[in-house]
Amino acid sequence: MKIWSWIVGLGAGWGLLAMLLLSLADPTPENLTLTASIWTAGGYTLMLYAARRWWLPFLSGTPLRNAALLGIFNAAVVETEFLFYENIFGAQGVAAHPNLLVDLLLTMPWYTMMVLTFVSVQNRRRFSAAGVLFLGGVYEIGGDGFAGQVLAMLGGDYALFTPGYWLMIGLVFIWAFISVYSSMVLPSAWVIAETAPLEGPNSLPAWLDALKPLGWLPLFIIYLLVCLLLISALSPTGAA
Repeated sequence: MKIWSWIVGLGAGWGLLAMLLLSLADPTPENLTLTASIWTAGGYTLMLYAARRWWLPFLSGTPLRNAALLGIFNAAVVETEFLFYENIFGAQGVAAHPNLLVDLLLTMPWYTMMVLTFVSVQNRRRFSAAGVLFLGGVYEIGGDGFAGQVLAMLGGDYALFTPGYWLMIGLVFIWAFISVYSSMVLPSAWVIAETAPLEGPNSLPAWLDALKPLGWLPLFIIYLLVCLLLISALSPTGAA
């Protein structure tokens, strides 16, 4: 539907503009890091789109496997980019951890299972580009906006239960974060489009099938809790 494409396109543009205005109004290291990371992630997806004539035929030989590998690789690129800007601006707490290897250890299990599940669903459903982009924003809200805030409660941050938090999610962040996950889902969808869709009946409604990647969140939260406990126990301050 063209109207949906317009909604997602304008929404993503609004999200990028809102983050830019936020950084101009309140140029904290954290806001600058977030804005630069989001804009760069969107630019990375546009670069992949512009260069698709060169890389897409190379990956279309085994499309499902390569679609998954591409999404997972791009997730690592985006996560590395967030940490890069965090170091550039001297921010804290934007990336999952200040050490890149630990950061990837904490985040890549979610990205991997999210991408693998999305590829499986997209192979059956073939959501439009606008639908895929919007789902990327939804997945990001799940991974960071929900799972991240559940862990934040350990430090006494209960924003997850405030109406203002979810208002900002709906008005700004879900649209801004479309750019963050765009390279994890949209290029994979381009690769999948090179093969015929999987035949057979779909037992779930399309919207519920699309949300399947979020089903990994409970396990991801448990995984993060275990990792953070181990990091705390093994750190010099934790052992003291």
